[in-house]
Amino acid sequence: MCKEDKAKAENPENCSFGVMGEILRTLQREEKELEQTRTCLKEVTDNNTTQDQIEILKEINSSLKEIIEIQKAILEEVIKNRIE
Repeated sequence: MCKEDKAKAENPENCSFGVMGEILRTLQREEKELEQTRTCLKEVTDNNTTQDQIEILKEINSSLKEIIEIQKAILEEVIKNRIE
């Protein structure tokens, strides 16, 4: 075996395993792409969950502000009625 052939044989990417080798490389490439897709989907799901939680907290905050205004009005009415 000449030096050039030996160098090529030592590098697994240069080895040719025929159709099965090509199928294996394709499957490995698709597996990596699928894993990246899963990671992206998880990040999107996490972001959506966070956005949903933020919206819920905004609604809670708004409701609490309304309750405070109502309590303030009630307290003012009570104080007004005591003075009379």
